[in-house]
Amino acid sequence: MRRFLLALPFAALPFAPVYAASDAKPAEELTCSNIVKAGDTAKTIAARYKGETAIEETTGAEGATAKALAIFPKDPTRKLFVSFFDDEMTKLSAIGPAQGATHWTIAGLKLGLSLADVIKANGGKFEISGFDWDYGGYVTDLKGGKLSSLDGGCVVTIRFNPPEGKEVPSALSGEKSIASSDAKLAKLNPHVSDIQLGWAGEDGGNGSGD
Repeated sequence: MRRFLLALPFAALPFAPVYAASDAKPAEELTCSNIVKAGDTAKTIAARYKGETAIEETTGAEGATAKALAIFPKDPTRKLFVSFFDDEMTKLSAIGPAQGATHWTIAGLKLGLSLADVIKANGGKFEISGFDWDYGGYVTDLKGGKLSSLDGGCVVTIRFNPPEGKEVPSALSGEKSIASSDAKLAKLNPHVSDIQLGWAGEDGGNGSGD
């Protein structure tokens, strides 16, 4: 199984879902050119959003730490994290809403959506990795569905978490692939805990693990 989001340490933070019932402003779509675009650096983004960015240290899978650029850091419903392939923050890797930032959608997806919601958005089934490890719950194969091809050259990464406090059966745990149609997965009813857009690096890889 491929490992996911090695370039996106903030994506693997422990998740405690807190979702607002409604946002103060209408939802806004993150695309391959909105809010950031290929070729952007931390400097160009900070110049575009003067006074609305901050550099933060994030902790992710296997204890890795890295710098990320936060956009709208003082607004919990709109806060975004932008990651980069390099320490100089000149090679764009990915962007995604911070936990609880319910203002944003990506390809019609939003934090907190159900498994059934994502199947519908994709127009068909997909596979995810088993839970209870650092790279658990990520969509590993969109099976050529609608979400596998976005306009603008970036790709979407989706991660699911089980409901807080609900025990995950062993059949859904560990380094394995699970079909979205799996009856045990449907019964667990995981929700979208992380969504991001990623761009290819110089080696052809991207922030979404492809």
